[in-house]
Amino acid sequence: MRKVARVETAFEVFRIVVGIILAYIIAILITISVTDTSLQVAIRNFMFGPFTSKRRFGQLMGKYIPYLFSGCGMCFIYACNRFNLIGEGIVNMSPIFACMVMFGTPLMTNLPIVVNQIIMLAVCGITGGLLALVPAFAREKLGASEMVVSIVMNNLLLYLSQYFLKVSVADRTMSQLASPIHPANMRFTRIWPNTNFTTAIFYGILGVILASIIFFYSREGQKIRLVGANRTFAECCGINSTRSLYIAQIIGGVFAGWAGCVDTFGLYDRYLYIALTNIGMDGLIVAVIAKKQPIFVPLSAFVMAMIRTAAVTLNTSADLPIEFATMMQAILVLFVAAENFMGGWKNKIIFGMTEKQKAAEKEGAAA
Repeated sequence: MRKVARVETAFEVFRIVVGIILAYIIAILITISVTDTSLQVAIRNFMFGPFTSKRRFGQLMGKYIPYLFSGCGMCFIYACNRFNLIGEGIVNMSPIFACMVMFGTPLMTNLPIVVNQIIMLAVCGITGGLLALVPAFAREKLGASEMVVSIVMNNLLLYLSQYFLKVSVADRTMSQLASPIHPANMRFTRIWPNTNFTTAIFYGILGVILASIIFFYSREGQKIRLVGANRTFAECCGINSTRSLYIAQIIGGVFAGWAGCVDTFGLYDRYLYIALTNIGMDGLIVAVIAKKQPIFVPLSAFVMAMIRTAAVTLNTSADLPIEFATMMQAILVLFVAAENFMGGWKNKIIFGMTEKQKAAEKEGAAA
């Protein structure tokens, strides 16, 4: 069984890599067919454009860091067979409460920057976890669709965040709705000056490690996966499935709150959100590519961030619409999320390995 599990894990990694390569090849061919860009220029801009300068690589990392958090959060929600999309609204709403603590109280004024970063992450995480409970409660207690409730709530939270900002800590000297400038000790500092590459990357790495430990090695993580695989069987084993579903979505909301925190207090000098960010929705795609496993999130998040950054590069260098990134996402999900893509090859390998093991056991018994 361990050999089969190792083969399946290795095959999933291989399948993801093959899907990414095929998606990139198709995207490059489409790029060449719809623009006057030569093959060499298209490949250089699409494959290597995000790495051609510190600024572009910083843009890539600025997208990568929140994807680490939102992708891990969606792995928990997705693993329990719930499609709570509230993460999109949480990214907008949770930093507002951190701003209220930051500018409305003296709590963070003279504290070290690391302590302030932990406070911001704590406030955003708690807010995200509580907000994620609303669609979960609507599904488990009222029978409402958590997907519909969360989509409606995303727009509600967008406008609520703007309202709370306006009545609490808005900077009245600005011509647009925004918070005051984040103090230097109340944000994530830039590793490279004038780029979006910030110290939040270290928290992102810790977040992936924490998510993987909870998901694979904790009792609650095992319960969540079992409930998602077969809720009836889980209940027959004595697991409180409703509690596990709540916990999964709370964890997902906490990670979405962290994604909003590192994006707001890392990329920007002020809270400036006036529209939904798509970080939550992209987190779902990251989780799909990662096959609901946080351990694969760093790879899938990097691919997503690279697609987004490469689309911007192509938009400026080859006059390709920015919506090219959405098309690329669709192609990638088509290959990676399709269960039968290369599935026959995997089954053939496992079957052959099983037959060899049976033959070896027969020879041993005969001897």
